[in-house]
Amino acid sequence: MRVFFVLIGLLLAQSATQVLASESSHKKTEAHTSKKDAKTDTHSSKKTSKRTDSSKNTAGSKKSAHSKESKKTAGSNKSNKRYAYSRHHPATRTQGPAPEASLEEIFPEGHRLTDDEKQEATAIGLYCDSGNWKGALKSANQALKRHPERWWLQAARAAAAANLNRPKDVIDAVNAALAWNQGDANKQNVNQLMLLKANAQSRLNLKRDAAQTYLDASKLLPKDPYSRAGAAWLFATANDQQLRNGSAAVQMANEAVKLTGEKDATMLDVLAAAYAEQGNFALAQKWEAKAILKGDSQDIPYYQQRMQSYQANRPWRETEG
Repeated sequence: MRVFFVLIGLLLAQSATQVLASESSHKKTEAHTSKKDAKTDTHSSKKTSKRTDSSKNTAGSKKSAHSKESKKTAGSNKSNKRYAYSRHHPATRTQGPAPEASLEEIFPEGHRLTDDEKQEATAIGLYCDSGNWKGALKSANQALKRHPERWWLQAARAAAAANLNRPKDVIDAVNAALAWNQGDANKQNVNQLMLLKANAQSRLNLKRDAAQTYLDASKLLPKDPYSRAGAAWLFATANDQQLRNGSAAVQMANEAVKLTGEKDATMLDVLAAAYAEQGNFALAQKWEAKAILKGDSQDIPYYQQRMQSYQANRPWRETEG
């Protein structure tokens, strides 16, 4: 039986929210986004359930169909490239780019789940799938009382805490997960945990710590674009003048753009900010224009705001918090 690490992948969508104009406007944007995402997830789940029900007439056949569909999905995901760049929330609403949803194996090849692990993973996974992060956090905490040595339960706690906007709890859970890990977690699991921690650190305005964590994550996985874009974003937009580094920002942002084939609007947006910090506003406008062309409708207004800043020869600055 294979268990996929949905927990970390799903949490990264809302792990940390960037303040764009003021704290009040940030809270309104975040609340609106959370409600919208929750409605979308619920609507999508109902449609999927309805199609499944209409194709089978008995409860037994429904379970069979669900089981087959799950196996088919798992097999399909495994056959894809290790780094399938899925949609993600851009730097307009996070303290650095992060994946929105990617299915990663929670255990490396050869690990056999115990009955307890199967039950715990299933219970927490159901809460995560439905967007019930409070339930996921509670379930993870209860399981940790029985098995504090299981690193992936700490990872699940971090995932839930991130979606509940509890950055201090995220950092605590990630540190515990890394401490308890005895080699069971693969490099990508550890990388994702470090991204969680970096987002939480940035959320707490620990920008220097966040930048270092992003750098550490990038060294762990040379082909991970998100850690590179996260570090580049801070080097380009942080209010701390001593942290800003235009050259480093351009280098890491360019790496992220290349790793995503110049097809990811967030990475293009980060590269534009990096060039603006370096004072090259012509290139900043070039890459921001590409981000606008490839961006989602909900993100384009933010890209346009930055474009106006670059047209006025002003680099972009991230607000505090």
